[in-house]
Amino acid sequence: MANSGLQKLSFNMEEDEFIGENTFQHYCAEFIKHSQQIGDSWEWRPSKEAFELPSDDCEVIETAAASKVIKYEYHVLYSCSYQVPVLYFRASFLDGRPLTLKDIWEGVHECYKTRLLQGPWDTITQQEHPILGQPFFVLHPCKTNEFMAPVLKNSRKINKNVNYITSWLSIVGPVVGLNLPLSYAKATSQAE
Repeated sequence: MANSGLQKLSFNMEEDEFIGENTFQHYCAEFIKHSQQIGDSWEWRPSKEAFELPSDDCEVIETAAASKVIKYEYHVLYSCSYQVPVLYFRASFLDGRPLTLKDIWEGVHECYKTRLLQGPWDTITQQEHPILGQPFFVLHPCKTNEFMAPVLKNSRKINKNVNYITSWLSIVGPVVGLNLPLSYAKATSQAE
């Protein structure tokens, strides 16, 4: 997807914090543009309407033991039902053994455990990837509007344009081991 023809778009989110598919695609294009600048391997796949960080470039080493190395693959898709992005992911050990849902729940960072324990099935669950038809874990999108509203409201207060995808991934990603480089936030705040 060529970024040179993109126009500066203004999105009115005063009434609610849901985003349309065109807005989603615009934010994704801006996100991918920065990814290409810093070389962190996110890809845009418009034919599948998803973008992802390839699993080969996304290993998290927890200990020196090979059995503790976990490989993550993240996909961001647009949910027409919820009108927000959704994070799908899968995780496996280097030998290919996939983690179970229980493993994922147990691996959630301590600062997110309270929310997870309040409703694990409506926080992280496992379901079929809507495009690939394979089992993936998914962060349920039902609360996205609720936690994104203050972020977007604050950005309007200080007259800063924020990339919805960057802000959203910065909030939901750490729950499942995905941390964006700080340069994404800097790129977002400089996009005015």
